[in-house]
Order: sequence, then C-alpha cells, then structure tokens
Amino acid sequence: MKKLLLVLVKLKKVAIFKKKVLIFLLALLLFVFVFLFFSFYGSWWRFWPQSIKASIAINRLAVSVYNNSDCRDFCYFEQLNYEKVISESLNNKRIFNRLIRVIFNENDNLNWRLRALGIILKSEIIDLEYFLGKAQKFINNPEGSHQIKQRLILSFKTDLDYAQYLDELRFEILDGKLNSSEIKESLSFLLILNELSSDLVLEILNKSSDVSLIKDFVSKISSSNYYSLVSDDYRLEYASVLEKIFLKFNNYDLRSLIIFSLADFLSENLKEDYSSLLQKLYFHEESDKFSKFLIADILNSYSDKNYAYPEISQVEWEDYYNFSS
Repeated sequence: MKKLLLVLVKLKKVAIFKKKVLIFLLALLLFVFVFLFFSFYGSWWRFWPQSIKASIAINRLAVSVYNNSDCRDFCYFEQLNYEKVISESLNNKRIFNRLIRVIFNENDNLNWRLRALGIILKSEIIDLEYFLGKAQKFINNPEGSHQIKQRLILSFKTDLDYAQYLDELRFEILDGKLNSSEIKESLSFLLILNELSSDLVLEILNKSSDVSLIKDFVSKISSSNYYSLVSDDYRLEYASVLEKIFLKFNNYDLRSLIIFSLADFLSENLKEDYSSLLQKLYFHEESDKFSKFLIADILNSYSDKNYAYPEISQVEWEDYYNFSS
C-alpha cells in the first residue's frame, strides 16, 4: 500500500512538472508570437539586430510607398524613419544588393524603385564600380524605365556612357511613344544636360497634338531662364510655328499665351515680320474675338494704325474667364 502511495505521489509530481513545463512552453510560444507580431506589425522591430531591422524597414517602406508614394504628416515621417534605418545598413552587402535588385527590376513598382535609388544616391556607395556596371547595363537596355535612367545619368554624368540613350529618347519623344508626363520630364532632363536643340524644340512643337504639353513648353521658352532654347537664328521660324499652333487649336489659354509670346518678340525687336504675324492672326477668319481683342490691344501699342476692338459683352467676358480658369 505504501509503495502504491509513493508511486501515486511520484506520478502526481511528474504530472505537475509536465504541466509546469507545458505552461512554460505555451507562455514562451505566446511571448515569441507576440514579439514577432509587434515586430512586424508594431514598433518592436527596433529591438532586432541592425541587418534584420533594415530588412523589416525595407519591407515596411515598400508597402508604404506602394500604398501612398506621396504621403504627408505621420506617413511622411514614418517613411523617413525607415529610410534612415536602411541607410545606416547600406554597408551590409545583403541589404545593398537587395536595393540594387529593386532598382533594376522592371516588374517592380516604379515609385518604390525610385525611392530605393534615392536612398542609395544619398549614401556612400560601398561598391561604386559594381553599381555603375549595373547602371550602364540598364541604360543600354532599350526597355528600361526612362525615369530610372535619367536619374542615374544626372547623378553620374561623367561615369556613364549615355549618348545612344539620348538618341533613343529624342526618337521616342518625336515618335509619340511617350505620354505627356514622360515627355515633360524628358525635356527637362535634356534641358539640364544642355542637349535640347532649337531644331528639336521646333520639331516637337510642330508634331505635338497635346495642348497641355505645348502650353508648358511655350511657357518655358517665354521665361527668361529658358529663352535660349530658341536661338536668334530660329526666332522667326519659332514665331511661324506659334502661328500654326494658334490656328490649329481653338484653346483660349494657349492662344493668349502665343499672343503674349509673339508680343515679346515685338517688344524686343521691332521687325515687320513679327508685326505681320500678329496682323495675320488678327484678320484670320479662324481667330476668335477674344484673341482679336488682345492682338488689337498689342498692335495699337506698337503702331500708328488703329485696330478695332471686337464687341464683347460682359456675359461673354465672364464666360471667357470661367472657361480659361
């Protein structure tokens, strides 16, 4: 009987011990689960070693950029924090190569690729020769993203060969293979590189049917910073192109912009050619009366002739301003 009691006591102790071990294991698993959960979905990821922390930051930044590439307030500062963690780990080849794969992967999100490129460009590149080799190969690939290529070229102008790419880019601009936004960005890129010739400017304006693009381009050329885009030898030809655009598009904003651009030539150089162009537009049957009113006001300031102002009612002026805005 004593032996039986001793056996039962031992069994009870073993059961209690096993229960305690089980409770301990469950508590440990629960702790690990909670730690992992709050590491990947909360703020505990900061407690991980630097390389793991950077990997988590890359994942989080990617998701954030995918969802909102141009976020503000809390999201903006959150993304900056992720970038800081990643930048601090770029001396780690695994982290560096992971960003390289993102940048040159055409199947990945473009905003995320540009953000990854920005992180590398703002840091000291641990293997510049390797990076430039990847960049050159990407630039030589006709299928590569223009935005990635252009940012690489602007960052490493003296280290990369991009003459062939510039020829391809000019062809795609003129051939209509790029959308309006891409053309605007590419023209700004060519302008920074001083690779935007007067011939190319005139050809783009002659071929384009995008009013928004033409307005943006003419506005740039009219500003003092970009006036040299059309050299003196091309001024009269440029004015003739503006005349064709004026008659091609019945757009109040574009037409008034063209009139003021032609007036700039008139105020700088009192050549009869520029005056004749404005007179031609004034008398042209396709010219709207609002444009005629504006042209008459300009011509009356620069000549002895008296150009009649078209009659326009108050209601028509209100409609005109509402339409323009």
